[in-house]
Amino acid sequence: MDEQLKNSPRILTLTVCFVACLLAMPHQGWSKSEAEYRAQFDSANAAYARGDFSDAQKAYEIILNDRVHFEAEFNLGNALFKQQKFGEAILHYERARQLTPGNEDLETNLTLANSQISDRIESLPTAGISRLWEGIVAPGRQVLWQRLMIVCWTLGFIALALRILSVDFGNRRIWGTSGASFVAIGVAFMALSWTSLNRISNEKSAVVLANESSVRSQPGSTGMTLFMLHEGTKIAILKQEGEYTKIQLPNGNVGWIQTMDMEVI
Repeated sequence: MDEQLKNSPRILTLTVCFVACLLAMPHQGWSKSEAEYRAQFDSANAAYARGDFSDAQKAYEIILNDRVHFEAEFNLGNALFKQQKFGEAILHYERARQLTPGNEDLETNLTLANSQISDRIESLPTAGISRLWEGIVAPGRQVLWQRLMIVCWTLGFIALALRILSVDFGNRRIWGTSGASFVAIGVAFMALSWTSLNRISNEKSAVVLANESSVRSQPGSTGMTLFMLHEGTKIAILKQEGEYTKIQLPNGNVGWIQTMDMEVI
């Protein structure tokens, strides 16, 4: 048993190294082409810096065709904004926001882009706690909560294993309490990760890209036109039927628009 106790720090070190490798696994698929992506990104940034916004747009789009990349989404939004393509700029700002909620520069640019569009739709009032919760379980947080869950569970199981190996009663209590606490925190992070993943799957939204789109009372051209939407307006997707999608506005209004007039965020 003494020999096992002497090996405990070694076991802990090896486990921590294992967790670090596990957390790095999502990036291993990129390792061979990371230099190429960086070169493409630098080239796109250089085109943007010299004012070739169209070339920069194409370069950022090539990157985004292959991978999820916050900076490329954000900078693509900037390149589109410079070309006064405000609807597309808002689309890519919103996609960047899903990846990294709460980025100050992004929020500033998104507000500026929204000030350039025709529709001014006020959202229904929400409680401050509701906004805070939406930020916590934003789709872009899912990977963070997942990684924290893995870390806490690993540390929890290490602590429980050390409790079994420990002879001293006081140490057994400390290791047991620590292990149970880490496992419980890991369960909480798992719940947050699941909630974020659920929002990715179920809470879909889109941006209107048509200059003008009719919102009808029912799918099809026979539906009565309720109101008009214009380029850049963000809408929530409720369901799709054929060539029409049922949408909801931030103020609660509901209707049907042609699917081709919008693009999913």
